[in-house]
Order: sequence, then structure tokens, then C-alpha cells
Amino acid sequence: MEEKIQQPIGSAYARPVVAIVGRPNVGKSTFFNRVCGKRKAIESDTPRTTRDRLYGEADWCGKSFTLIDTAGLFENDKDDDFQEITNNCVDIAISQADVILFIIDAASGINAFDREITKKLHKGSKKVFLIANKADNSSREIPTQEILSLGFGEPIFVSAISGRSIGDMLDIVTKDFPHEIAPEEETELIRVAVVGRPNVGKSTLLNSLSGEKKAIVSEIPGTTRDTNDTIINFAGQKIQITDTAGIRRRGKIGHDIERYSVLRAVKSIEDSNVVLILIDAEEGLTNQDTHLAGLAKDQGKSIVIVVNKFDIWDNLSELDRKEKMSLMLGILQRDLAFLPYVPVIFISAKNGKNTTTLLKNIVEVYKQRFVDISKENLVELLEEAKEKNQQLPPITDFYQEKNNPPIFKLVCRNKRIFHFSHLRFLENRIRDSYPFIGTPLFIDIIETKKTKGGK
Repeated sequence: MEEKIQQPIGSAYARPVVAIVGRPNVGKSTFFNRVCGKRKAIESDTPRTTRDRLYGEADWCGKSFTLIDTAGLFENDKDDDFQEITNNCVDIAISQADVILFIIDAASGINAFDREITKKLHKGSKKVFLIANKADNSSREIPTQEILSLGFGEPIFVSAISGRSIGDMLDIVTKDFPHEIAPEEETELIRVAVVGRPNVGKSTLLNSLSGEKKAIVSEIPGTTRDTNDTIINFAGQKIQITDTAGIRRRGKIGHDIERYSVLRAVKSIEDSNVVLILIDAEEGLTNQDTHLAGLAKDQGKSIVIVVNKFDIWDNLSELDRKEKMSLMLGILQRDLAFLPYVPVIFISAKNGKNTTTLLKNIVEVYKQRFVDISKENLVELLEEAKEKNQQLPPITDFYQEKNNPPIFKLVCRNKRIFHFSHLRFLENRIRDSYPFIGTPLFIDIIETKKTKGGK
């Protein structure tokens, strides 16, 4: 019987949820980063840089809350293919929020887009705070009749870029927030980064696993720019799934915003425990997929190769479908020969097929990171290795230094006589008894110091 995927924690937060809304380029992402205390959202003078909803955790004087950054609303550009879907994402953020922060520009004043947003917010019943950003000095702190006519009372003047009056603003916004959150049984959080080339279905997978439209899904490559994450509870295990911008070949990375998106994606790999390399079943493996897998391996991340969109073979006979999957596995084994221990899962993010199997594999490869091998078992393993390979150079000691990821220390008198093939042989002997499924292991060579007599 398959485990049930529970609804994401983010859809029913115990802590208050605060959504930031406003027209493009009023400083919403800068405000988001200031309140969250880290640069999670991309900041740019280019309007509509933010497209998806971006979630972050914030804390003020012991009061924790979830902050949602959103795309700019009501930019009437007929050539903007994302306008409808981004506006829908903002609507979802508003529906999830307990409190709304309506950001306006204190420097440029009110315009028609601000008034359209005002109409939308007045139709709802959520509590709204009017925040006048870019008030870099007291001369801009003037509650003009134009601002007051929006109907939200006097604004709170702040400067997100300098931090001016942010603390005073948070005092007001969080006044009625609870000091304590109902205690939950703490479980280890598995951090998972979903990476791959543009348009392979990363955002669709995030939405499928979270059970809601958390990320924008579009056939247009490059839709996702920020990283988006959600936390789900699978069989009692908390898993944070992070969707990242599609990583193109270096020569195809365009303007600054896309470059920042790539940096965010690479950073998400660094911050993860498990990396899902998402591959398109029709397009197959590319050099860029191989590069991403190598990057994750070098950083000691557990890996699962995920072949998405295999529902394109549904109209084939069972025999032909198995042949397609076998062919794909053969290609992966050949081109990812440096990852023979990594599981391959075929899924359809669009219809949710095999996503439960994927979650089970995520949990399993994460557990493998924490396997410890006793010194006694390693000594026995080393003796067996010496019997099988008489050409193995002399080793004076062999032990596991740490886990997460597993690192072994090999002590010898002369490390220069060790070839990479010797280390690969030892790794294979370890994996014969301790597979470390999906998880890289590292063997470091330590050379013992020679005595003065040269012995």
C-alpha cells in the first residue's frame, strides 16, 4: 500500500502568513530580503523580475511568521506571456495570507496600477497594511491626500534598501501575532534541490508533490527565476523540495537576471542534502545534465536521477514501453558511469505517476548518508580486499572519519603509489557490503610522516 502524501505544511501554517503585494518595481523583493534577513529574492531595477511566489521565514521579537514575495500586479503589457499566470499566483498568495502588506513607492507616488490593486484588496476581507517604501529621508514621509484616498489609513514609511524604520513597521504588523507556536514533534528536515535544464518539468514536479499551484508552469523556458520551495510531510518525514531555475550551458546564459538565477540554483545544490537531476524522457540526457550530476557528486550530495514525462510512451505497447525504458537506462549507465550507485526513477510529474516511489527513494538515499561502518568491519573488509587484489599498495590504517557524507581515511607510507583505480577498487568493496545508495563516498589518503632515519 502506498504511503499518503500529506498536504504541505505551507498550506496550513501554524505561524501567521504575510503576503507582499504591489505593482512592479516598488521594491517588494528588497523588502522581502530585508525582513527575512537574507538575499533570497532576486533584486533588480528591471520590472517583473519576480514571477513566482517566494516563501521565507521571518522572526521579530520572538514572533515568527511566513513571508510571501509576489510578482508585480497589473502591468498591462500585451506582449507579456506571463501576465495572467503571475497575477493568478498573486491571487493564491493573497488567499493564503492572514495579513497583506501593500507596498507603494513613496518617491514616485500613486499611479493607476496602485489603484487597481486597491480595488482588488478592498474586495477581500484580509487585514491590509499600507507600506510606503523608498522613504529614504523624512521629507518623503508625507501622507498625501492621494495616498490617504486609497482607503487603508496612514501608510507606514520605510526604506527597505537602508532598513530605515523597518523595525517600527514590524512592531506594528506583528502586534497581534502569537509569541509561541504550538509545539510540533521535531523531525529531521530533508532538503531536496530539483535541478535540470529549462522546461523539463521542475515546477510541475514541485506542484505535484506539494498538492497546490505553488510554482508557475509554462512551456516558455526560463519561467522560473528565483528558487521556490515547499515542505511536505511524507510518512512522518519532513521534506523540503526546492524548485530552481533551469540551468543552461554557460554560453547560453543571457542577461544578469538569468545569471543570478543560475547562481541561486547552484546555491540550492550547496544547501541541499539530496539532489534530483530531472531529465526529459523525450530529449534524453545532455552534457549539461551530466555536468549537474558531477557538480552534485563533488559536493557530496545524495542523488536521484529522475526521468520525467515518461507518460509520452503510454500509447505504446507494454513491450515497446519497457524497451524504451531499458534503452534510456542503458544510456544513463553509459554516460553516468561515474554514478553507478545512483537510483533512476521514471515519473510523470504532470499526472503524479511514481511520485510516491520518488519520495521513498529520497528518504532512503538520505538515510544512507548516515551509515557508519565500525573499525572492526572495515579491517575485515580491507583484508578481503587485499586477498582479491594482490596489487593493492600497503595500507597501515583504514577507518571512517565521518558520515553525511561518508568520508574514509586511508593511511599509508607513500600516497604517490596509489592510483585512482586502487581507490575505486576499495570503494567498490565497501559498496558490496554497504551500498550507500545514491550517496557518494570519499576516501582521503593520509601519508604517515617518515622518521629522521628515513624509516
